[in-house]
Amino acid sequence: MFYDLHVHTNISIGENTLEETAEMAKRLGLGGIGVVQYYPNYSELPLVNGIDVVKCTMIKANNVNELSDMISKARNRCEVLMVHGGDYDINRAACENSMVDVLCHPELGRKDSGFDHICAKAANENNVAVEVNFREIMESYKKNRIYILSAIKKNVTLYKKYDVNIVTASGAVTKWGLRSGRELSAITNMMGLDLGHAIDSSSLIPENIVSQNREKLAGKRWQGAQIVE
Repeated sequence: MFYDLHVHTNISIGENTLEETAEMAKRLGLGGIGVVQYYPNYSELPLVNGIDVVKCTMIKANNVNELSDMISKARNRCEVLMVHGGDYDINRAACENSMVDVLCHPELGRKDSGFDHICAKAANENNVAVEVNFREIMESYKKNRIYILSAIKKNVTLYKKYDVNIVTASGAVTKWGLRSGRELSAITNMMGLDLGHAIDSSSLIPENIVSQNREKLAGKRWQGAQIVE
């Protein structure tokens, strides 16, 4: 089952309704979409037949202290907790916090990758996944696209070396920005990840994040323990 964990609808910065977005996702063969809302918004999301709608919260902090405070307040109110990356200090702090699920686009708005071996080690130790964002590539142009492609490729090399989980997502703000799971996987494969792990980045890894967090929210999973029925 393919998941796209970073999708915007008109409840945040997107153009289309959840229903319109979900319908397009189903046509593309996606099994689930992560509908992103920015902290502190927590609008309830309706169920949609034929697709798993995941409640994601994106934290966009101005500094590390603010980030830590927001994470603590948001953790138990969403199924996937994401951090808006780009600033190196924010990137590193997100990787060092085990309550974070996904660090999004660490290279955003930079001339370098915004990520290093310190971040990679921390992400591995704290089980924080790092995103490869399709929209970031598609909406860039000329020299900016060169910077972004170079940065993502460099970061993928670090993810592989330190065994960091990768989540590939569209970052779509319209239904036309969505991509099928195999298209998302192909992007990460082109950035240097082998095909099997690239497919996992848009299927197994995001699906595991969602299922484990739902078990925690339901009181069926704790750190190092799980209720088996």
